[in-house]
Amino acid sequence: MAALLAAACSSAPSEPAPADGGTPPVVVTTGVTPAAATDPAADVDAGGDGAGGGPEPVRIGVIMAAGGRLAPHDGPVLDALVYAVRQANSSGGLRGRPLELLFEDSDSELNSAYAAARRLIDRGVTVIFTSCDPYFNRPVREAAHGTGALVIVPCGPEPLPTFAAGRDRVFSAGTSAQAYGRALAEYAVDAGISSAATLVEADRAEAVQMCDSFDRRFAELGGSRGFTLRFDRFWIAAQPVVGAQATARALERVADHPAVVLCAAVGGRGIQMFELLRSVGIGTEVLAPAALDGVAWQRGVFGLEPLTVITEASTFGDDPSAQVNAYFASIITGDLRRQPETADQDVDPRGLAEVEDRVGWAVTGAEALWIFIRAVQRTASLDPAVLAADIEQFEDVELWMDAATFSPSRHAVGGRALRVIRHDGGASRLIELRIPTGS
Repeated sequence: MAALLAAACSSAPSEPAPADGGTPPVVVTTGVTPAAATDPAADVDAGGDGAGGGPEPVRIGVIMAAGGRLAPHDGPVLDALVYAVRQANSSGGLRGRPLELLFEDSDSELNSAYAAARRLIDRGVTVIFTSCDPYFNRPVREAAHGTGALVIVPCGPEPLPTFAAGRDRVFSAGTSAQAYGRALAEYAVDAGISSAATLVEADRAEAVQMCDSFDRRFAELGGSRGFTLRFDRFWIAAQPVVGAQATARALERVADHPAVVLCAAVGGRGIQMFELLRSVGIGTEVLAPAALDGVAWQRGVFGLEPLTVITEASTFGDDPSAQVNAYFASIITGDLRRQPETADQDVDPRGLAEVEDRVGWAVTGAEALWIFIRAVQRTASLDPAVLAADIEQFEDVELWMDAATFSPSRHAVGGRALRVIRHDGGASRLIELRIPTGS
């Protein structure tokens, strides 16, 4: 992580800046040709001189976990954010100034996160990016509220007010649970599914909101919701004790429907629920959100299909965004931060990748940075109040990989095209893009 952050913070990357100002360094080796990207430095003035005689850096703070329960969730998001910082610095920075990333490790501790936020605010950061979990990012939002700092959460549910009017300068780059629910319902109806069972991770508010939204939209479109099972971490833990027969009885009514919608939160127990479903012999079509996205666990589900996942991006090289394809290629080849462990040219570089980092929803780390970049470009300001007011006016504003819309009443991304990934017959592929409609 130290090497990764050092590369991102440097205003003089080791490789030459890309010719088009937006192409990742990996492009030369992968053959990917990203779409043209706007130069982050365009149309704004440089700041004052820094200590070395160059422009004063724009300081951005990041509070995420390198250790503890949040590390597997925060790691991929941080990876994408740092990748985007490196791109921006390779293209001239922002307002003619390099981005300086100040990283604080929360170690998945609430007190540590709060203290880290206070330190970053004292160091004059312009914006803070923090963990997606609403419980763990609350201390950061509390500290930021007292000083009026801008906070952008890369993913997870739309941030609720920490205090009265406490959401004013807090935004989420992630797709809301309600939008995911509508997307699942609309895909199901378009796929000819007239009724569905639902499995709901009941101890995760995000998952409950998702299934509530699915139910409403599915009914509006003429679908019929049948059997529903609410599960939580205790129910999952009890199944080895009660035995396979009891689990099968609890789930047998799922088979009465042509599909099951699995509403689960990223970092929750959706994968375990899916595996339990298959372990008792229920082969029903499963539709799921980003909680079931990711490469590492997919190695264990081939043969357990069919499974359709709706998520933020495809990790399989077929995403419509060339930026996304180049980013995931950089993980496979080791270009961004990893070096091959051997010089043997016969070794497949894909075998050296940390595949657990390849999750589609993690690209919102880069999207979060570009929300900030676009707001600075549009306002020529680093004032948090000015930036927050401008973000509320985003309507189909192009970011790192896609367009985003916000409003004064909605601080989570709207209008994003979600990726529908189909896993079947041992293969995974993008089958369509889907922008949730309805309300």
